[in-house]
Amino acid sequence: MKPPCLIVVSQILPAMRTIISREMVERGKIGPGEAAARMGVTPAAVTQYLKGVRGSDSVSIVNKSRRARKILSELAYELAREEIDMVIVLHKLCEACNLLRSERLICEICQDSLPGLDSRKCDICTT
Repeated sequence: MKPPCLIVVSQILPAMRTIISREMVERGKIGPGEAAARMGVTPAAVTQYLKGVRGSDSVSIVNKSRRARKILSELAYELAREEIDMVIVLHKLCEACNLLRSERLICEICQDSLPGLDSRKCDICTT
């Protein structure tokens, strides 16, 4: 059994971190080490996000949601610009995740991981 929250943790959160770290380094003009410190992850993790070793498989799913993408871009900008309260960071990550779920963007992953699931009847992420 793989509930949607497990799919988010294993695939969607790494994709969101990939997007955030890339924007911080490329647009925010800060180094990977500083990006890692501000994101609360290791420098090795940021290096893997930047190289596409982690999180890149699901970036296209996250990018399908304009609203989630906008939240992540704003978050990357705020993290690169200055210190931001980690509670705000968590709220924004959860908001982006909830958008992806409510827009049914992770349904295909759920269906692949649970072949017996009829995604047309599933409303777990939309309720």
